[in-house]
This record gives sequence, C-alpha cells and structure tokens, in this order.
Amino acid sequence: MGIIKRIQIMSLIALAFCNLEIIAQEQKKAVSTKQMATLDDIIAIAGKKSLDAFKAKQQYGASYWQYRSFKASVLPKVELALEPLTYNKSITKRYDSDANIDVYRPQQNLNSYGNLNLTQNIRATGASFYVNSNFSRLSNFGVMDSKYFTTTPFSIGLYQPIMAYNSLKWMNKIAPLQFENAKKEYLYELQNIKLKAVNFFFNWALANKKVELANENVETIQKLYKIGKKRFELGSIEKDDILNLELDIYNSESNLTQNERELEKAESELGLFLRNNNALNLLPELPELISNLQIDPKEAIALAETNNPEIFNLKIRRIEAQRDLDKATKENRFDLSLSGSYGLNKNANTFHQAYNQLLEQQMVAIKLNIPILDWGERKGNIKTAKMNNEISEIAIQQDGDKLKQQLNLKVIDFNLQKQLVENALRTSEISKSSYDVTEKRFLSGSVDLLRLTSARKAWQNASENYIMSLYNYWRFYYEVEQLTLYDFHNKSTISENFDEILDK
Repeated sequence: MGIIKRIQIMSLIALAFCNLEIIAQEQKKAVSTKQMATLDDIIAIAGKKSLDAFKAKQQYGASYWQYRSFKASVLPKVELALEPLTYNKSITKRYDSDANIDVYRPQQNLNSYGNLNLTQNIRATGASFYVNSNFSRLSNFGVMDSKYFTTTPFSIGLYQPIMAYNSLKWMNKIAPLQFENAKKEYLYELQNIKLKAVNFFFNWALANKKVELANENVETIQKLYKIGKKRFELGSIEKDDILNLELDIYNSESNLTQNERELEKAESELGLFLRNNNALNLLPELPELISNLQIDPKEAIALAETNNPEIFNLKIRRIEAQRDLDKATKENRFDLSLSGSYGLNKNANTFHQAYNQLLEQQMVAIKLNIPILDWGERKGNIKTAKMNNEISEIAIQQDGDKLKQQLNLKVIDFNLQKQLVENALRTSEISKSSYDVTEKRFLSGSVDLLRLTSARKAWQNASENYIMSLYNYWRFYYEVEQLTLYDFHNKSTISENFDEILDK
C-alpha cells in the first residue's frame, strides 16, 4: 500500500472519530433533558400509587374489621324488640267444650308487645347468660270485651353445656393470631410490590440499553459503510465487504425499530403499574453500587419462623386442626347440659295490677343424651377426625420444610450474586475495550469485517448480561427480604404503623 493511500485511510479514520465524538455529545445533550429515575424511586412510587398497594391496604382493612367484629361478638349485647300495634280481625276455629266440637267463631283483638334483652356469652365455659324484661297487652273485642296485661319485669337465666365443644374458646385462640397474620401478610404484599417494581424497572432499563446500543450500531455501521466505500475505491477492501456493510445497515435499522417498540412497551407497562405516565419522560439509573452484604442462612430461617406469614399461618392451621379434632370428639359423645332461670311475672286485667304482687318463676333443667346403639357411627367420626388431624400435621410439617428449603436456596443464590455482578461488569468493560481496539484495527485494515461484527456482538451481549446480573442481585435480595420480612441492609424488622394505614 502506497504512502498516499495510507494518508487517505488515516484521514478517513480521523474524520470518522470526529463524527463519533459529535454524535456522542448530541446524545448526551438529549439524555440530559430527561430526569433520571433510580430503582429506589420506582419502588417508592409503587408502594404509594400502584393498584397492588391499594389492594393490599383494602385486604388488611377487611381483616381489621373482621377482627373488630370478633371482639364485639364476645361483648354483652342489648336488644329491644317492639310490636307497638298488631290488629287482627278474622274467623278462626275454636273448640266448644260444651258441645265437644270444633266451631268457627269471629275474633277481633289488638295486641302490643315489648321485650328488652341482654345476653352475654362466657368464653371460658361456653355458657350463655341473659337478663330479660318484657311486657304485653291484649285487648279482645266482640260479644264480650276484655283486656289483659302480662309482664315479666325481671328474668335472669343461664345455659351451660357440660363437656361440650366450646367454639368461643377456640375463636378466642385463633382470631388474634389471624389478625396478627393479616398484618404480616400486608407487609409481605408490600415486599411483593417491591419485587414487581424490580422486574418492571430492569425490563425498562434493559430495553433502554438495547435502544442505546442499537442507535450506536446504526451510527457506527453507517460510518463504517461510508469509510468502506472510500476504501473500496482505493482498493483496500473487497466488494463482498461493502455488500456485508450495506446489509448490516438494514439489519441494524430493523433491530433499532424493534428495540424502540420494546422500549415503548416496557415504558407503558411501568407507567400502568405505577399509575404514572411521567415514566415516559424518565431514564433509568442503574443501581451499580452494591454492598458486601452476605446473609447467614440460619439467621434468615430464624427470622422467617418469626416473621413470615406463611410459616405463621402454619401455626394457625395446627390450632385449627386441633380445634376440628376437639369438635369431632365432643360432638360424638354424650350430650349433657344444665340450664336455669329465675324471674318475676304477673298476669292481670290492668296495667297497675300487672306490676303489683309479682309472682316468682323458677326453672332448673338437666338434659342428658346418651347414645345406646349407633353401630359405631360416632366412633368412626372420632377416628376419622384423628386421622385427618395427623394428615394435617404431616402436611403442615412438609409445607414448613419446603418453605425453609426455598429460603435457604434463595439466600445461597443471593450470596453468589455479588461476585457474578462484578464478573459481568468486568466482562462488559473488557468487551468494550476489545471492540474499540478491533474497530481501530478494522479501520486500519488489520482485521476483517467478520472479526469486527463478532467483537461488537460480544460487547452488546456483555452489556445486556451486566444489567441482568444486577436484576438477579436485587431480585434475590428482595425475595429473601420478603420471606423474612427483615431489612438486612439496615438490620431491622420491616414494620408499619398499622394504626395509620386505614386513615391514609
């Protein structure tokens, strides 16, 4: 190659690098007009504005009011029942004792009734206690008018099952645990929102990176094509190289269009998740600074046993299985109950007499129901309940072991990610440097187009793999954080002010 041709080629290379510098500056100016958004920014917005956050809040609210209803159900209840006026005029069948036959007679009456009742369930024994007061007035019209008053100013009673299934006792054990579990499930769902935010953020970041690389490809290949034509005119490259460069232009432009469409899709999905269309005016800022955090699997499992709602729910399932066994056992034995009441009442023709010289009313009853012959039905029911309880215990143990194993594997995966991220970053840097060197050697004629294309693909793949390694790092971290409900970076249990959640 002559000296003149060398000078011409070197001039072309210098001109190409000047053009690249101008393009890079223009791209930086375009980027600077957009605001950067970090992963923490996206997570914060998702925790406040996403529909998932609203849904989690409403689910907690339903559990909150369910628990409030339970607490109210064990408090005394006062009920007032009134029938101020009931008028009846009809023909009815009556028995005539003189003739010993049934006859139809007209009747016309006016009735008023009122009842005030206080009831209280006793959780410890399953008993029902009540205090009652009622009043009724009946006026008959016809051949003979009459008026009657019946009053019970005071009545007190108690119904006590003996050795029976006590649903209130079991509800008192389970309901507070269910409410506590609802709090943990709310926190768990907030962590799930973080995981969704991580997924949307890195999909967006990867799509944005692909568009950036595709733009660089188009610019670079167009520049190489222009240089290639000059070199072809000078006879330093062959015709097939020019054709391949021209083909690369069309392929790179098609790839850019496709990647721009994927970016629009990622931005749209992110905006829909955040319920914020401003995502279109943002650029992702990768969380490239990662800590040296290493999580102890034993510590993570211990935290999960305390905080994880699924493990906490296993405790509730165990108590519910014990409840079901207790219910089947006691409902398939003999029934014994004790009831008693004491009160004052009176029946008179005037209101005043109805409340004078009241009469006592007393009642004590013992009821006993003993199965004599049931062909083993009750025994079978009890055996079935015991077997179901053992099956439930095995299933609970299996679910607990499976969850702990899942957590242990995720901790191991996370602890490996730091090294993988560092390796991916170093690979990306090396591949970029390798491509820069290969590009210069191609421009000088030292390597062919195939070598340059291979170096460019290696650099692009390494850049994408680096983003995916960052994604895996944060995904595994938030998965471990979700399963333990523990912030390992700040060394604190994840919590919320539940008294303020429903007021927001």
